[in-house]
Formats: sequence, structure tokens, C-alpha cells
Amino acid sequence: MLHRRIVLAVLLAVAPWAAVAQSGSQTNLQTYFGPPKSDPAMDWVDRIAKSARELPFTGVYVHQTPERVSTSRVTHIVDKSGVEHEKIESLDGPRTEIIRRNDEMFCYQPDRKTIRVDRRMSGRFFPGLITASAKTIAENYRARLGPVERIAGHECQWVVLEPKDAMRYMHKLCSEIGTGLLLRAQMYNDRNQLIEQFMFTQVDVSGNIARQPIKSRYEQLNGWVREQTARAAQNVDAMFQFGNIPAGFRKVVEMSRNLVGRPAPVQHLVFSDGVLNVSVFVESGTGQAVQGVTVVSEDGPTAFTTRAVADSHVTVMGEVPAAAVQAFADGIRRR
Repeated sequence: MLHRRIVLAVLLAVAPWAAVAQSGSQTNLQTYFGPPKSDPAMDWVDRIAKSARELPFTGVYVHQTPERVSTSRVTHIVDKSGVEHEKIESLDGPRTEIIRRNDEMFCYQPDRKTIRVDRRMSGRFFPGLITASAKTIAENYRARLGPVERIAGHECQWVVLEPKDAMRYMHKLCSEIGTGLLLRAQMYNDRNQLIEQFMFTQVDVSGNIARQPIKSRYEQLNGWVREQTARAAQNVDAMFQFGNIPAGFRKVVEMSRNLVGRPAPVQHLVFSDGVLNVSVFVESGTGQAVQGVTVVSEDGPTAFTTRAVADSHVTVMGEVPAAAVQAFADGIRRR
């Protein structure tokens, strides 16, 4: 079915990898983040977002869901011109390497000798899970401080983000005291069950990482196939109306994506509340009315639904409650 193919294709293209190593840090908080704000918990949320973008770090982390556990290594620097460089390596399962320069990603798959060129617009990449300002996040979450804990050899402050509605999950974030870097992130469903966790097992936030361009070990090899998976989209808004979008979610990008097994590009829109992303895929039909019933399913932390809209198939998926993807799907109409 379409939604199953999309789930597999997107997981291959934007799998959530990231890493960390070891060492302490005596960095002064105000050097990076400025003076404290009026809300201490939201001040930590800002620190978490900013540190993932601006700090040099390297380490190994574990990503855990009820279905699988994976380990990755990540290295992140910012060059003198302000460009982010990041290298993410899978340490178990199929060999994969992602090289990121700002939002442009090159995914090397040596077992297939394929380079997938994509955009970092969907998927969740640890430790850069917070993508909006604390002010934006405060519209949809209540923040409170938890205890201080020791993680991967570092003192770490817990911050709890409690959703204000049933359209998103609760998050617990643990931020390194010295730099603000996110060391552990947990997501809980409405039954208070842990459904996803990222955690550094080793991390170096000392700032001693060599500031040289990060390259793939496979970059100079010959005979690789280059796949451009994402391009500028057609104007999806001109064809479809998106109503009933859950509060707090805003469209951040739309693109045309090539998916394995699909004869034509699929239009891909990404909506975000600054913590969670929801993807909407639109596969145009042949001009004939498409018959089909709505299907809603949850697969670990990911919920997805697919339905027919006029002559198109629409699939909505994201790490949100099923009610959220259902609301997105129900509000899509052909203009």
C-alpha cells in the first residue's frame, strides 16, 4: 500500500541518526546563551535549540523505540562563514553515512553504492530536535524544570514539555549544564508510556574538535549512483486546500520527492510545531476519481493515515498521536 511504501522510503531517506563522545566542559553559559530569561524552563529550551546549531561536538548515541534500537556517531562543527557541517554514521545495521551542510544532505549507502541528495526538512535528528524558538513552543507546551542527573559523564538538567492538547506528545529533555547540549530526549504517549528515546553514551563538548570540512570516507570513490530525491514542488496549495490543521503546526517546506516504486514524483509537505513534524504526501491520480477508504495506524511512535481525495492519494505521517494525523487528513480538500 502507498503509506507502507512511503514509510519505508522516508525512513531510508531521512532516518534519525546522530552521535556523541566524551569529556567535560567548563564553558560559561552566558558566553553562548546570554543572560537568563524570565522563564527558567523555557530558557533551557532556547539553550537546547541554540547549542545543537552552534556548538562543536562529537559523540555516540542510541536511538530506541519499542521495535528497534540503533547506534550512531555524530560530529558537528560550524565553519568561519557560519555554515553547519555534520557527519552522521550508523554503527550497526546497514552501513550509512550522512554528510550535512546546513540543510543539504548527502546520504552515502555503500552497500548499494548510492548517494541520495536530500534536504533536512523532515525526520528528527538528535540532538537538534528543537527547531523553533521557546516563544513558539510555549504556544503548545507547558515547560517545567525537573531534577539534575548525570548522563554520559556530564551533569544534566531535565526539562519537561507537557502538551496543551491531544495533538502532540509529552517530551522530557536533559540538557548538559555547561553548554546546553541535549544529552537525552524521551517521548511519552498519552498513557505515559515511553515510545522513543535518544541518549548519548559518549559525548565531547569541550570544543577541541578540529574545525576542518567534514567529508565522507566514500567521497572520492568511483562508480557511485547519485539520486536527487527532492526538488522544488509544484504549487500544491493551488490544487489542495489544507483546513483543520491542528493548532501550532505550520508549513515549513514543500517539495517534490522521488520514492522507490512510484512511477511519478510525489508532492511532500512538512508541517512542524517546533518539536514534532508531520509529513503530507500527495500522489496525483490519472484524472479519474480514486476509490478508497481511510486507514489509520500507529507503528511505534509514528502514526500514519492514507485516504483518497478526488483523483489523488494522500498519506499523512508523523511522530504524533493518531488523532493529529487524522485531523490533517480530514481537512484536505481538492480545490
